[in-house]
Amino acid sequence: MLNLETFKQYWDQQFPDVRLRRTHFILTVSGGVDSIVLAHLMHAVNAKCTIAHVNFQLRGAESERDEQFVRDFASKYNMPIHVYTSDTGNYAAQNKMGIQEAARDIRYAWFEKLTAQINIEELNEGALEVNAKPKQVVLLTAHHANDQVETILMQLFRGTGIHGLTGMPARRTDSLNMARPLLIFSKEDIIAYAALNELSYVEDSSNDKEEYTRNLIRNKLIPELQAIYPMVNENIIATSQRLKEAAFIVNQSVDAFWKKGLKIKKGIPSIPVAYWNKIKGNATYTWGFIKQYGFKPPQIEEVYKILDASKGAYIQSATHQFINWDGHIQIVSKTSQKEYVMIPDSTDSLVIGNRIFKFELIDNDTTLEINKDPNFAYIDARKIEWPLLYRTWENSDYFYPLGLRKKKKLNHFLGGLKLSPSRKSNCAVLCSADRIFWVVGKRIDDRFKITPSSRKVLKITLEESN
Repeated sequence: MLNLETFKQYWDQQFPDVRLRRTHFILTVSGGVDSIVLAHLMHAVNAKCTIAHVNFQLRGAESERDEQFVRDFASKYNMPIHVYTSDTGNYAAQNKMGIQEAARDIRYAWFEKLTAQINIEELNEGALEVNAKPKQVVLLTAHHANDQVETILMQLFRGTGIHGLTGMPARRTDSLNMARPLLIFSKEDIIAYAALNELSYVEDSSNDKEEYTRNLIRNKLIPELQAIYPMVNENIIATSQRLKEAAFIVNQSVDAFWKKGLKIKKGIPSIPVAYWNKIKGNATYTWGFIKQYGFKPPQIEEVYKILDASKGAYIQSATHQFINWDGHIQIVSKTSQKEYVMIPDSTDSLVIGNRIFKFELIDNDTTLEINKDPNFAYIDARKIEWPLLYRTWENSDYFYPLGLRKKKKLNHFLGGLKLSPSRKSNCAVLCSADRIFWVVGKRIDDRFKITPSSRKVLKITLEESN
């Protein structure tokens, strides 16, 4: 049963970090019964609220009616209101996605911007008062228990893992600071509250359209399931709660496994292939690791393949690369300012930023003339393992400068060259396996120098453009 008392009880239990009187709430109000009831409850507890309404322009006059209804509601309860109007159909067509997906993208992108804007307003307001603390800003949505059941079923049919079957969280603090304070209450509870408090609301005609998957589940599948299992909604919610507890235990185990296996080699996070092979084929462990690097569930099989692939093979997500290198899977950020480029043995020339590299394999004979310009490197070809690696230098790097018999920290070597901070940070190295053989444009490694017994020489020429 939903009333002011049960609402407060659930709030205190579920959101101890969100004080009703010390928070600025953004209420996402469509005009339907769910969001109207939530807004009425928040007004009843005297919380500071701002209403946010999105006009998706998908239902013609009905969309305009909904917007006006929400504006009138905000005026009646003396709540500030922000309205965002979007050409959702055009957005969906341009981005080649369904209408429901497009609408979700649009509203949450705007909610993030609005939250940031109100956060700034709270900071500015707090700065005007002595010893005043700015209110935290929390977005509230009116998702309820029936929405939760539909979401869990949709995730099940999509083939999600254990996390998807836990449903929507009541609280989020990632990209959005948000809460769902009606998640424990049923649709019937909400409608009963609206009737008891004589609240008017609008109906969304698109909720009856069967081309939307959620509507089919809501209007056809669940009623048929209820005919067989009258308590189906309650049972799904209860199972979801048990899965949430199980997921917590699984996540602890998965996190501990990867934390133990993660190494930092030359400043690059890496997992030994042998360590990864301990759980090869275990999708739960693999997904628990790769999801944080932007990979998607269908890429799990690609990850398994990279474990057995040749050196230099890689797969990538939108943000990261996994590279098989010297018995390790290196994790390289694509958004980092550091450079990391694989060079296959078929390379004659390569452009990296403003640097142009030319590679030549030549004979070591009496006709060989050594150019002592530091932009030329002459390397004993038999000591080179392909593919090569070009990367930005790291503080942990060391090499054996030509002419010395002992290793030197690269940081100290570069410091001795009296380079400006910007030029020093721009320095790069060429590596064979896990060993540096050339500090690019500076010095080769003594271990890779040519000797009278060297038959073939890898000549590398560097050209830099402004």
